[in-house]
This record gives sequence, C-alpha cells and structure tokens, in this order.
Amino acid sequence: MTAEDWEAAFHGIELPETAQLDTGVIITDVQGFLEKSFTILRGGNARVCEPVGWRLQRLLDIVNAANGINE
Repeated sequence: MTAEDWEAAFHGIELPETAQLDTGVIITDVQGFLEKSFTILRGGNARVCEPVGWRLQRLLDIVNAANGINE
C-alpha cells in the first residue's frame, strides 16, 4: 500500500492516544506515529517501508477491533 492508501485507511476513524502493537512495542503518540509513518512511506525505500507497513496494519487491526469492525 502507498502512503495515500494508508492515509485513506485511517481517515475519519477514532484513534486512541496510545496503542500497544506487540510486547514492548507501545505507541505513545498515535497521531505523531501516523504522520511519521506516512512520511517514511513517501520516501519509498522498500527495506524501510515493509516494517512500517506491518506496524500500520497492526495499528489498524487494533483500532478496528476496538471499534467493533472486523475485516
């Protein structure tokens, strides 16, 4: 997915202030995390984009589950 695809996926959904993606992986500023992640994805380095995409997908899964959305 591109940065624009991810931005669209997160657009208009209620986001938590913090989120735990995995054991020891806690995002303390979700909005800041998203902005930085989108910037990284715009850079286009595949080696860096893959783990960023994984984290974004994990966050989206957590947010959707909290909002009762199953995808």
